[in-house]
Parts: sequence; structure tokens; C-alpha cells
Amino acid sequence: MDKKAVIAIVLVVALVVVGTIMVLETDPSGGDGEGAASVIDANGRTVVTEEAPMRIVSCSPSLTEIVYALGIGDRLVAVTDYCDWPEDVNARKTDGSLVSVGGYFTPSVEAVISADGDLILLDKGVQAQLDMLSQLENGGLNVIVLEKGATFDEVYEAMGMIGEICWVKEEAEDLIESMNQRLAGIEEAIGDVQDAPTMTFAVWLDPIYLSGNDTFTADVIAHSRGDNVYSNLTGWPEVSVESLLETDPDYLIVSMMYLSSPGEEIISSLENDTIWSELSAVQNGRVYIMTGQADNVFCRPGPRMVDAVEIMALILHPGVFNVSLPHVISNDYVDWLSAEGPSVAYPASAEATEVAAVMQVKFE
Repeated sequence: MDKKAVIAIVLVVALVVVGTIMVLETDPSGGDGEGAASVIDANGRTVVTEEAPMRIVSCSPSLTEIVYALGIGDRLVAVTDYCDWPEDVNARKTDGSLVSVGGYFTPSVEAVISADGDLILLDKGVQAQLDMLSQLENGGLNVIVLEKGATFDEVYEAMGMIGEICWVKEEAEDLIESMNQRLAGIEEAIGDVQDAPTMTFAVWLDPIYLSGNDTFTADVIAHSRGDNVYSNLTGWPEVSVESLLETDPDYLIVSMMYLSSPGEEIISSLENDTIWSELSAVQNGRVYIMTGQADNVFCRPGPRMVDAVEIMALILHPGVFNVSLPHVISNDYVDWLSAEGPSVAYPASAEATEVAAVMQVKFE
């Protein structure tokens, strides 16, 4: 064998060795070409998954809905008492394939640990969940902290982060894109509205608690072209009925999961009250009450948040959409969603890769 041939063989062997070393260094997942997933969570922690997590524990209804919207709801093994959407969650709770970790604000660290998840999703907006973090880490569990979601951008960030760490990045990108497209359609429809109607969004009436700035609902109001008369306040302040009379909004939207009486009776009581009846929204029949899943749409910053924008836009701008909504809306809220863009549907299989293609619309 001549000298040139020997040199050629040596070079080939060297290249093979170097290539093998590079694969080993960049492919800690076991040589399948995917590599490990790594993100910096909302607490500034580096979270890594060497392979797709298949046993997920969710400590928030919003996060549960995101997991389902990404097509990996079948990977959930534990959720909170308040997780109830999509309907598959309730069915799995009944058949025992989903266990509870306790309340949203009162999770049980023992229940979380016993669920034996390979990824735990925590909501940064709930202190009781953050209080579990060190104990979960000390127990060797992989935990990711997500922003509560005060804005659409924060919710999209959480979706992208879950998609990345759960190895469904493309599905997350598709979901965000489909939501943005639908949101753009709604905003285009109301783009020519000259004067935004004034409004108040309340979550309780006795005492009165309502949305100020720096809340998810405030972002929904902004996208719906509403003028929040309490935008000068922050969070969820308590106000008096006299204050409400002074601001006198055109619309009063009330979102309550548990009503003291049927919504129609509550509206009737406001109309017959000596003080509340002075409110323009009451006098003009512009009081709307959300309960059941309609309430959840307005209080869960997740994949159904565009539904909240659309419902509010329909209420505030009935002339634009040529529709008149009932004054009490519950689980039937989906009947009023338009065909302008896809409503969120939830793929049943973790293998569903084209989320946008299976998005469903419901038009009445």
C-alpha cells in the first residue's frame, strides 16, 4: 500500500472518530438525533428533559388546558380539583386515570410527590405552589414554573415553554399561530369602531370586586376595544356601588363561577334595587353574567383566551357582528363563537402533529 493510500485511510478514520465524538457530545438523549430539551423557566431556573416527559402533573387549570391544547393531554397523571376542561379531564377523573393534587390555591405536596410525575407544572402566580418548589426539588422531581399569564404574550411564552420542554415545539408554534390569526380577525372586524364603549368587569357584586390594570382580563378588554372605567386601579380592587355610579359604565360584565341565584334573578334584583337601578348599564339592559365554562374562559389565561376576546367583542359591539347575546352565558358560550377563525379543539392523541388542521369551528 503506498503512502498516499495510508494517509487517506488515516484521515477517514479520524473523521469518523471526530463525528462520533460530536454526536455523543450533542445528543445526550441516547442517539435518536433529537437531543435534550432545555428552557429557563419563570423562576430563572434551568429545566432539562432528556426525553419527552410522559407523566405530567399540572397544578393549574390553565396549564392543564394548555397541555391538552398541545395534544398531549393523555400524558397527564394528576391535576387539581378545579381542572375541568376539556371534558376528557372529568371523564378521566371519574375512571381514576387522573388523580387530584388538591386545590389550585391549596395543593398537597404529598399528593404531587405520590403522583410520580416526570414533569411538574407550577403556576408562579400562586404562592402555595411556589412554597412546594424546594421540597419537590429535594425529592428529585423535575419541576418547571410558568408565568400566571397577565397578558397574551405571557400566555404564549408559557405555551412555547411547555411545548419545548415536552418535546412538542411545533405543536406549540401552530397553536400560538392559530390563536394569533383568530385574534387578528376579531381585531380587524372592530378596527373601524370610533368610540370604545365604557365598561366594568366584575368578579363579585357584594362586595364589588372588579378588574383594574395588570390583569389578564384587562388585556382581554383592550383587545375587545372596551374602555375599562377602572383602568386607573391595579389588580382586583374592591369598590363601592357609589363609586360605580360615579363612573357609570355603558356595560357591566359579571363573571362568577358560583352564583347565589340564577343569573336572570340577579339581573332582575339589580333592576329593582334603589341604588343599582340608577346605573346606566342596568337601565339600558347591558348587564351580562358569565358562569360555568363561560366564567372559566374569562379567568383562565390559556388556549381559550381568544374565546374571551370574541365573547366580549360581541357584547360590546353588537352592531358590528349583527348579533345579540343572551344576558346570562354558561357552558353554551361556544354556540356564539363565529366562523371567522378556529376555536381551540383538543387532539386526543399525543401523536397529533397538526394542531391547526384539527381546530374546530362552531357557528350559529
